[in-house]
This record gives sequence, structure tokens and C-alpha cells, in this order.
Amino acid sequence: MLTFNKDDKVALLIVDMQNDFVLEDGVLPAENSLETIENIKFLSNLCRKNNIPVVYTQHVHRDDLSDFGIAHYFEPPSCLESSDGKNIIDQIAPQDGDLIITNKRRYDAFIGTDLDMVLRGKGINSLIVVGVMTDACVMATVHHARGLDYKVCIVSDACAGTTNENHEAALRILGIFCALPATTNETIEIFKLK
Repeated sequence: MLTFNKDDKVALLIVDMQNDFVLEDGVLPAENSLETIENIKFLSNLCRKNNIPVVYTQHVHRDDLSDFGIAHYFEPPSCLESSDGKNIIDQIAPQDGDLIITNKRRYDAFIGTDLDMVLRGKGINSLIVVGVMTDACVMATVHHARGLDYKVCIVSDACAGTTNENHEAALRILGIFCALPATTNETIEIFKLK
């Protein structure tokens, strides 16, 4: 089983907590995404207090959809550059010193962004992952992180999927070879956050 130790250099990765994916009137809200907000807020504040970098990803598409690709087969256009849907929700807005990975055009937050460069530049080798959608952007990002040899703890009650059933299925799949699923309280214990 994947373990973490005191020598690990950790960052909190908040995946796509944006209006279109979280709010009830968003284009593509994750089921029960609103219920993750307090846990994400609590973890991000603890991480800042413990000098653990907080990194946000922000999924954005061009208004003309020239970068939307085959997504149109699976979902409606969301997080357009000119829309409020692309904005990170107010309840967990980035604070001074946090990092935002912009120009994320695909589910996988490593594709076409500087996420890996930023993490490596800070010496990060382990990630605490929260956000949406567990069965899409979170899963794709965690898979790639594993391929890049990052150790990942995915926080089960700080993530939400397209449906609760898909959320649970994604956690089971990721827990086999890619990540350690843990609750918020378990994550606090694992990383000795105070």
C-alpha cells in the first residue's frame, strides 16, 4: 500500500472547482459537489498554515470552441473564456501565494500546462488531490501523476464525480495502482496537519 513519510514534499492540488462544475446552475455540475467545499476549504487552510503549497487547476475553453476537440461528443461546452463559468468558486478562491494552473484544456491537468514544471520547481513529489470530477479530470490527472512518479493521496470526501456511483467507482479504480484514497480526517492524520 502507498505510504507517505516526513521527507515527502507535498502540495495540495485543487482540481477544477469552478462555477460550471460546482454550482447547481453550472453547465456541468458534479453531483454533491457543494458538499465538498467545506472540506476543501479546511484542508487548503491547514496546508497554507503548514507551508504546503496550494495549487489550483482552472479548466478553460476558447469561446469559438477551437480547442474543445472530441469533448463535444460527451458534454456541452463549459468554462468558456468569456463566461463566469470558468471562475473558481468564491468560497475557496485562491489566496496570496497560491498557484493557479491556467490554460487547462483537457481532463488531464498535466497536458498542455506547466503543472509538472511548477511542481518539480518546488521539489514536490507527493500530492493531496481534491476537486471535481472524480471520474473525469481528477482521474485523468491522478493517472498521469502516477506515470510521472508522484505519490498521490486522493481525498474521498473532498471530491465529487458526475454521479455518486461514478465517484465511488473512480476511487476504487484509482486506489488499486494510482493513489491512496482517504477521508479528510485521515488525510490530516497521514500528513500530520495541525
